[in-house]
Amino acid sequence: MKTLFSEQKIVIENPKYTISLNAEGLSYNTADGKKSLEIKFSEVGAILPMRYCNSNQSYNLIFRDNQGKNICDIDTDTKANNGHNILETKLILVAFAAYKLTQAFPDNLFTLDLTLGFNLKEKEIRIANGVISGAKHKVDINRICRAKCVTNGTISNLAIYTKEKGGFFDTPDMTLPVNEITLPIIEAAMVRNTGRGIDFSRGDGFGQKTSEFVIIRYMEPNFFVGEDGTIKEEWQQKAYESIRQYGYTVAELVGSRL
Repeated sequence: MKTLFSEQKIVIENPKYTISLNAEGLSYNTADGKKSLEIKFSEVGAILPMRYCNSNQSYNLIFRDNQGKNICDIDTDTKANNGHNILETKLILVAFAAYKLTQAFPDNLFTLDLTLGFNLKEKEIRIANGVISGAKHKVDINRICRAKCVTNGTISNLAIYTKEKGGFFDTPDMTLPVNEITLPIIEAAMVRNTGRGIDFSRGDGFGQKTSEFVIIRYMEPNFFVGEDGTIKEEWQQKAYESIRQYGYTVAELVGSRL
């Protein structure tokens, strides 16, 4: 994986606060001096972005430790912007994902050992040696043949399947929270296994006819570019191009500030 965060520190100045972001973490300082935080990604197990997928301004990022307990929270993207108002939030999420997946991604897909997120059914969800496991289910990523983004109101999940669709009850083998880590991993597994990516065709039942807004808000094409700047495998090229077409890449978001 090749990202801007490994090459430079990115400073974002908002009238209410300043964010300084690099490959290892971020600092957050409010203009009134009431909040000053130093957040190390090594101490963060997950980030919960409140309102990120059902609004277009002012989000609240809750940082959880490696046991799933809340550490702190910050407000982001409080200043209105045209289009998807995601500059600060997406940069933080992608930087966090890049830290967790490491520069070796996606070549290390089968050697990753990290927490993917938390939910009520599975508690902590992890990937290790190519197997995703929770409290109740396990799925070998080699066997994933379908993955669907399902958004219901404010909650988005990834339904993953190891069998082609069949029968009236089409129950997923496992359900994962949609986040900046699960998405590139499942996209990599899907494109590698089947030649096609995650299915984002289902909408949220309200204003969104599809779930493609999830791609814009979480995914980054450079997840599939090697740290030397090259793309080694055909499936990686396909994943890169599929995400790149939606725009709002890290380079474009940073460039929009210049």
